[in-house]
Amino acid sequence: MEITTMPRNCAHCGQAFQPRPQVPNQTYCSSAECQRARKLRWQQHKLRTDPDYRDNQRDAQRAWFDRHPDYWRAYRADNPDAVKGGQNGSANGVGNGLAKMDVSILPSGLYRLRRIPAPFPEEGDAWLVEITPVSIDCACKKDVCKEMT
Repeated sequence: MEITTMPRNCAHCGQAFQPRPQVPNQTYCSSAECQRARKLRWQQHKLRTDPDYRDNQRDAQRAWFDRHPDYWRAYRADNPDAVKGGQNGSANGVGNGLAKMDVSILPSGLYRLRRIPAPFPEEGDAWLVEITPVSIDCACKKDVCKEMT
């Protein structure tokens, strides 16, 4: 006897789909875009909630970068249109205009970071900070500023 399940709406695209009998709790349809969204959501959840997974991902990224140290230099050389206004363009043409999350447009110098309440505390390990330049002769540099405590 075959068990049939009721059609559902995909959690990503909203289109109706028939869940597979082997996956009765299926919430995403089988389109490639929706499956990418499902995987991305799963990865983001694992990064927020599983320290072992997070450490493994960090180590894998570090190992890849150690094997490909000139990747970003070669990427910028091969994609001059991706570099605009001194910032790296994102690799897929979307996002905040940066190809790497750790690229900074701030000039080098001494800065004070002050953690501020995040509007979305469920974001996991992310911090929202205020970055303030500090003068070389500022007492804050010498850890005597009362504002920082």
